[in-house]
Amino acid sequence: MAIFFTPVTRLLLLLFVVVSISANAQPILPDIVGASEKGINVLSWTSQYDGLKSIAVQRSNDSVFNYKTIGYVKNLKKGPQAFIDGHPEAGKNWYRLYIVFGSDLTWYSNRFKLYVDSATIMSKGVLPPNDSLQKLATKVKIETTTSPAPATPGDTANIGTSTIPIPKIVIDIPAPEDINAFSYMKSQYVFTNPFTGHVNLELPDYGEHNYSVRFFDQNNREVLEIPGVTEPQVIIDKRNFKKKGLYKFILRQDRKDIETGYITIY
Repeated sequence: MAIFFTPVTRLLLLLFVVVSISANAQPILPDIVGASEKGINVLSWTSQYDGLKSIAVQRSNDSVFNYKTIGYVKNLKKGPQAFIDGHPEAGKNWYRLYIVFGSDLTWYSNRFKLYVDSATIMSKGVLPPNDSLQKLATKVKIETTTSPAPATPGDTANIGTSTIPIPKIVIDIPAPEDINAFSYMKSQYVFTNPFTGHVNLELPDYGEHNYSVRFFDQNNREVLEIPGVTEPQVIIDKRNFKKKGLYKFILRQDRKDIETGYITIY
């Protein structure tokens, strides 16, 4: 039985990010700002430079060492810029930008930390790799609302009479016709392990049925088949898929399709 999830509301919860953050709206490099919601981290800043060659976004689980590049900023024009990390690690995620100018001068931004708990990552639906997510980054914007300013200790006369800006990061919701594969919810039998990136098979009623699974790329070409699964739990190394991307799978039980869905290789 296919488990595709037709209501769009589940998707909107994943891709609609509106988070209050305690930093200045649209900080100027080297400062960056970020927000997290439902396992998706968003970074934003303003670039005051023309002629940039590249901006790599790097992530580490500590604040000093082990930074790795997780993607590149697509829009290098002077002004507001953003990056979406749809696959953060559980726990602390420290971010920085590695900026290369047209003259080949290199520069690092300041660091910014976002925390994501493991339960949030496990419950997250299917998302494409970070490089593909950047098509939504152009829709990231910072909106500012106001809120009553806290009173000065001992001063009760001016409570609620002044306001302070509260910045919010917003990702616009894509049109329904652009959703396609995103409308599928994560399978409980075939899924990408969010901590390792490998694909896990966890089969129901093992021993009573014969199972097989086939994987297809976005052009519907078969890239991998595993016939006659003989274990209740199987780990498929992500290197079998050759490249990152969104892959469709068909799980069969006794020669009958029981589930169709998507997994992400990132």
